[in-house]
Amino acid sequence: MKKTLYMGFLVISGIVIGGLISSGVNGAAALNWLSYSKRFSFEPGTFLNLDVLQLTFGITFTVSVAQIIMIALCLFVYVKTAPKVCG
Repeated sequence: MKKTLYMGFLVISGIVIGGLISSGVNGAAALNWLSYSKRFSFEPGTFLNLDVLQLTFGITFTVSVAQIIMIALCLFVYVKTAPKVCG
C-alpha cells in the first residue's frame, strides 16, 4: 500500500512539475519544444436534459513533452528509491 501511494505521489508530482515547466518555457526560443502539447478530448452533447437539471459529460487531457519527461524521471526515481523509502 505504501509503495502504491508513493508511486502515485511521484507521478502526480511529475505531472504538476512538468506542467509548470511547460508553461514556464513557452516563450523561450531554445526550450519551446518542451511546451509542445497534444490535446485529447471527449466532448459529447447533452446526455440528460430535464427541465430543472441538465447533465453533460466531457473530459479533456492535455499532455506536453515536459510532462512526459517528468513522468519518466519520476518512474526512474521510484524504481531507485522505493525499496529504501517504503522498506
